[in-house]
This record gives sequence, C-alpha cells and structure tokens, in this order.
Amino acid sequence: MTIEAFVAGFAAKLRERAVFLRGHGAAEAAATCEQMADEFDRDFRAWWLTELTIGQATAESGYSADRLRDLVREGRLPDLRPPGTSGEIRIRRADLPRRPGRALAADAVETLAAQVLAGRK
Repeated sequence: MTIEAFVAGFAAKLRERAVFLRGHGAAEAAATCEQMADEFDRDFRAWWLTELTIGQATAESGYSADRLRDLVREGRLPDLRPPGTSGEIRIRRADLPRRPGRALAADAVETLAAQVLAGRK
C-alpha cells in the first residue's frame, strides 16, 4: 500500500465514522471526525508536496546527492527551480525515489505527526 492510499483510506474511514455518528444523533462528534479528516488530508498533502533541498532529499531517499542530481539532469526527476534560475535544486518529497526496501525515514513521519498534532492545540 502506498502512503497516499493509506492517508486517503484513513481520511475516508474518519468520514464514514462521521456519517455513522450523525445517524445516531451525535452531530458534534460527527463534525469533529469530519474536521479531523479534512485537517489530516490537508496537512498530509502539504507535507507530501514539500520541496526538499538535495541534502534533505538525500536523507529521505537513501540516494546520494550526486545520484539525485543525475536523475534531475536525465529528466527522471523534476527540478522545481524556476526556468533560467540558478541555485539549489528542489525536489518534491512525493517525487523522490526510494532505495528498494527503504521506507520513509522515521524522523520524516514523526515530523508529519508533530505538525498534525500541533494544529490540535
């Protein structure tokens, strides 16, 4: 299962729970479930589409900076710098290749969880 599918499934389950709760007269709890689903989906998308520097992309993907630069030069990874500008290559987290057998870095998942939870305070 991809991370996108997991997030979409989790948000869908929260929305299903909202329908169930609303059908049993728990409108406030249903609204909370819907809000949580919306926030989770929004926060995930923002995290997933974050533009990373080569250094950050290296840490998350397991590939070397040189290999990532090669992939950009080959057109296999999009370079998000505006055309005609110099500066550091930027790569969306969602576009990163991952070494076989390497899951998302634990610290990246913890960062996302902290961002979601920070919105609750």
